[in-house]
Formats: sequence, structure tokens, C-alpha cells
Amino acid sequence: MTDRPLTIFLSAAEASGDEHASHLIAAIRRLRPDARLLGAAGPKMAAAGCEVVADLTRRASMAGGAIAQLGYYRKMVRLIRKKIAEVRPDLLIPVDSPALNWHMAAEAKRCGSKVFYYIAPQVWAWAPWRVKKLARLTDRVGCILPFEQAYLRHRGVDATYVGHPLMDTLPDRPGEPADLAAAWADGAWRVALLPGSRPGEIRSHAPALLATADAIRTRWPDARCTVTAWSERCEEILRPMVEGADVELAVGRTREVLAQSHFAVATSGTVTLEVAHFGVPMVIFYRTGRLLYNLLGRWLLKTPHLSLVNILAGRRLVPEIMPWHGDSRQIVDAVTDVMGDYGWLCQTRRDLIDLTGRLRAAREGSASENAARIALETAGA
Repeated sequence: MTDRPLTIFLSAAEASGDEHASHLIAAIRRLRPDARLLGAAGPKMAAAGCEVVADLTRRASMAGGAIAQLGYYRKMVRLIRKKIAEVRPDLLIPVDSPALNWHMAAEAKRCGSKVFYYIAPQVWAWAPWRVKKLARLTDRVGCILPFEQAYLRHRGVDATYVGHPLMDTLPDRPGEPADLAAAWADGAWRVALLPGSRPGEIRSHAPALLATADAIRTRWPDARCTVTAWSERCEEILRPMVEGADVELAVGRTREVLAQSHFAVATSGTVTLEVAHFGVPMVIFYRTGRLLYNLLGRWLLKTPHLSLVNILAGRRLVPEIMPWHGDSRQIVDAVTDVMGDYGWLCQTRRDLIDLTGRLRAAREGSASENAARIALETAGA
């Protein structure tokens, strides 16, 4: 029908995708307030004005691995694909989460809809043959890392760097950053411990972080270590784990904690860019199963660095312990080693601030505004 409004279907499967998609929805609404927006949406997308067909983000935040929830996701994929076929949107916008969103993109293509993939799957990092699928199932792709544009275009994907959405929400750094010289001299460190935001991540990483905190306090008795909880749900998991430990627990205040920290021990992920923004030297780690890594990971991974900070730097800017199989001594040794090196601490602070500064300066406008313009162009609107 020619008289229906511009119809855009969005698909996000996790809390981070819900967050990024909500800003994109707001930007699209500013440009096309008459558009109909619907899809697989979380609470933030719904608040921004998206009709909710299904909410996958709630399940993603629950305990239990992907295999345990496979039946649920299969059911939801069928439901969402059926809705796409029924609506036949002018445009599908899958947001991150390729394992689920490949199915949505394939259905949209079958229906004749255009596809704009926002937050490109990291095909450059592992299983690079997926780039052919990305080219086949999309019309345009929005990248959030600067090097992705050239990498994907060279391989037949119409990709554009739109900017990293995190850079649009970060506050300014404090005028007076935490004093590294004083912390190194008197041992009054402020250390941020970041266990991740998913239940499985928290349970896998928190014990090692608490062991690290204990080692730091043993060597520097005046140090204060703060474990950050991304949400109240994360707090529920962490509270009994930190009971009796000599650490503080901060809920929903990660950026405030980082602004006052001299050092951080972080689970690998986007949060490491937040740490870098505040110029906080860090050690990064992430737990993987030994068997799964030996069978698949070592063959699928195609990048010399696994942490986002080191990937963007193009070198080992900070220590990364990945794959990590659960031995807390590896983390303790890496942390105490670099915390004792004042020259490394100062140089790393400068390098991290420079890294995120270049990320901000690489494009004009916010990521969501740039992505919204490309989305509407792709839809022919």
C-alpha cells in the first residue's frame, strides 16, 4: 500500500543493543516523526517510541548459557521472522548480535526489504568468512570502529563509519585526574574492579577480582578497591560474593568510580573504552572454557589482540589475559607488576586519553544521528 507510513523494523537482543537502538530511534524520530518503528525491542527502545513485538533483552540478562536457552531463542526467532514477513517493512535495522540477527536479515531480504546493519558484526576478529554473509544480507552497514569501514568495503560491503555511540554519552574527564604520583608514592591507590554486566560474566570473573583486591591490599594496605555493579540485577549477584571482602560495592556508578581511580582491572568489553576515556591504566581479562577455546577459538580468532583497547591501538597498549581459564594468580601477577612501574602508568594514561580522543575526532555528529541519516537513505526516504 502506498499510503502507509515509512515502516522500520529494528532488532536488538541484548541490553547494550537496546541502549544503542534507543538513541537511533530518537534520531530517526527527529528526522521522520511520521515513521512507524517496531521490532524486537527492550525497555529503552520502547520508551523511545518503538512498538514491541518481542523483548529478547530480558532473557539475555538472565542466568543460564546460550545452549540452555536455545529452545526459547528458536521460538522467538520464528515469531519475529513471521512478524517481519507480515509487516514487510521498508527497512530492517539489526543491531549487533549477529547470531540472532542473521535470521532477521535473511527474512527481510526474502520479503524485499532493505537492510541497514547498525554496529557491524566483528567479522575481522573471528570467522572472517562471515563477511560474505554480511555482504549478501545487507544493503548498508554502520561501523562503530574506524578501521572497519576500509576492511569491509575492500570485501564488498557498503560500510560507513558512523562513530562509536559510547563517545556520545561519556562525560568530560575531571579537570584534576586521580594523582598517579601520590598513589604510587604512598600506596593510597583507588582501584576499580569491573566484573562485567551479564550474570555468567560476573560469576566467572568476580572471584578473581576479589583475589586481586586482596593481593593489592596486602602489598598496599592503604589501597581502596571498588567493585562496580552495572545494575541492581548485577548487585543481587555480587552482594553475597563480596560479603566479608575488603572491597566497596558501587551500583550504577561505574563512571563516577573511574573518574576517581588510579588503576582498573576490567573484564574485556566496551567498558574498557570507558576506562580508557578516563585515562585509567588497566589490566584486561576474560574467562573462556579451555576445551571450547582449544577446539574452536584458537582456529576462529584472526586478530593478534583480543581486547578492544589494544585492537584500536594496534599494539599491546595494556596487558590482556585472554584466553584466561580461571587462575587468579595470572591476574594478580600482571596487576602488581604494572602498578609498580610508575613510568608505564604515566605513559599508559597519556596513550589511553589520546586513543579515545582520536576516536571522538574521527567523525562529525553523533553516532546515532549519522546512523539515522544512512538508515533513511537506505530506505529511500
